[in-house]
Amino acid sequence: MALVDYSDSDSDDSNHPDSSLPPAKKRRVSGSDPKLPPLPPAFRDLYSSAVRTSTQDDPSLHGGRKRVTPHVAGNWPAHVYLEWNPEEEDYKLLRLAVRDVQHALENGLENVHSLLQNDLGVQLPLHVSLSRPLSLKTEQKNTFLNRLRAVTAETAVREFDLSPANLIWHPNEDATRWFLVLKLERTEGRELPRLLQACNRLAKDFGQPLLYEEDEPTRSKPLEAEQNVKDSEAFHVSIAWSLQPPTSQRLEKTVGLQQAVPADLRKRIGKTRIDFADVKVRVGQDVSSIALPKRRTP
Repeated sequence: MALVDYSDSDSDDSNHPDSSLPPAKKRRVSGSDPKLPPLPPAFRDLYSSAVRTSTQDDPSLHGGRKRVTPHVAGNWPAHVYLEWNPEEEDYKLLRLAVRDVQHALENGLENVHSLLQNDLGVQLPLHVSLSRPLSLKTEQKNTFLNRLRAVTAETAVREFDLSPANLIWHPNEDATRWFLVLKLERTEGRELPRLLQACNRLAKDFGQPLLYEEDEPTRSKPLEAEQNVKDSEAFHVSIAWSLQPPTSQRLEKTVGLQQAVPADLRKRIGKTRIDFADVKVRVGQDVSSIALPKRRTP
């Protein structure tokens, strides 16, 4: 049976007694869904980054941002992380939170830049870092990826989910940028610390900097008392960034997020469940996924 009935375009209308009637509309298939299915994660990995426009550290190309790890010709920038693509309702809540923070700041729209979408309004994936920015030599790329697969398997971490514990401001290593982040809760399985420990061991073997280690340079003090957490508890998802410490004359010396973002909105964000099913690594423009084992069925 045909999905759609079409009139015979080759027939002579003059031979049909009802040729004066308007043509019949195409019949819609019953039960069809106008929404397109979501893109598979592998497709996103192929087009997950913009084309490089310069190998030099040119802040004018990146909204004033500077590289924490300088680019070295012949080396490949790399990063290990967990990716999160928020569902539509969760995405709306995050957009509302960023908007409220922007409105609480003088010139907030210019100073606080959303990480939720690009300049064309397309939703972007978010992430939890499992490494600092790394720099690999060409001959190290395949070895690093194979070793990452091995150490990830050794952790025995399976697919897991967690929720945001708080909405806070968080500085980068040298306090040149401030991030609006969802600080993540600790889970009984300690999946994030186990994965981080494995990635740090691997980074150390390759002579790379470690993430959230005590021997790192001391971070600048956080803006709010609620941010006074140990580095080992500093897992987070960044949703916006600013080059300046976020301040407001209309509020306090620093922007109090409990004042800028309504309690009901913060509570709804706190109920979000973030699912992680694989570890990802970007080397240059290439993204590889390492699937975590499926959850055990009760």
